[in-house]
Amino acid sequence: MRICQPIALALSLLLLCTASLEAGKVNVVREGDKAIVNIDGAHFTTYNFADSQAKPYFHPILAPGEELVVREQVFNKEGEQGNDAKTGMGHFHHKGAWIAIDTVNEGLNYWHERDQIKNQKVTVSSEGNIGVIEVVNHWQGSDKKPLLKEETRFTITPDRLIVCELKLTAIDQPVTFGDTKEGLFAIRVNHSMREMSGGEIVNAAGEEGEKNCWGKPSPWIDYHGEVDGKTVGVSLFDSGENFRPSRYHVRGYGLFAISPFGEKKYSNGKAEAAPVTLQAGESVKLRYGLYVHSGDEKEGRVAEQYQKFEQMQ
Repeated sequence: MRICQPIALALSLLLLCTASLEAGKVNVVREGDKAIVNIDGAHFTTYNFADSQAKPYFHPILAPGEELVVREQVFNKEGEQGNDAKTGMGHFHHKGAWIAIDTVNEGLNYWHERDQIKNQKVTVSSEGNIGVIEVVNHWQGSDKKPLLKEETRFTITPDRLIVCELKLTAIDQPVTFGDTKEGLFAIRVNHSMREMSGGEIVNAAGEEGEKNCWGKPSPWIDYHGEVDGKTVGVSLFDSGENFRPSRYHVRGYGLFAISPFGEKKYSNGKAEAAPVTLQAGESVKLRYGLYVHSGDEKEGRVAEQYQKFEQMQ
């Protein structure tokens, strides 16, 4: 039987769409104090939330060819994370990808792990091509009692996009997020990807390099470079639904973060400080994206992926 050309074309498109839907299955499983994310059976990332940690974090995070896009972890004989073996640099608190800030109330510092973020609950689910990790964390005060309740939903797509929907609630007393550059949703990229190692930083306006991108608001910034001879990248996305545009703490040595708390710091004093205070029971909600890809920002279709991220709201 001969099928007319329009019908044949429609059938071909249907088969292509079906194949696309079948590919890219995300599976999330919980194993002890880890939530492990696989895409098409290959490891993508793991959310680590052991009670012994100063804060939960994602590590490893892998590009489509299994290239590690975050800095390797180095542990001493006591099992504590030490300095980086390749450079002697510290920054022990830069663990994969994480959520923290260093200026809360008077003297609380979660960024440098002087104060702790303790996990209370993790729920995982997988539905076809979407994986979800829902967490409840308590940000402890100086008395070790819960000060802030963090409720975060991480939605993972087959494209290696992690959508972070974050809600921070003051539990029983006022909480102020001060003006700081050290926060909030962050990743430390692989050494070989760094700008100082030949990598590149570019924002949505096409501006390039730490000098031109640091401290500025932008819908997205991409950080890409070589890992094992292959170009891979990581993008951070801001959402238009956030209470103010966030700014980027993106550095040539590999730190890459996005935060709404730091108007004065990020603008080098050109803008006034705008701390955010929550009264007991009040919350602040934020939405960010972390996208891992092959190639540079063009090959990785970062602008297109950002539009998908915004449409997922």
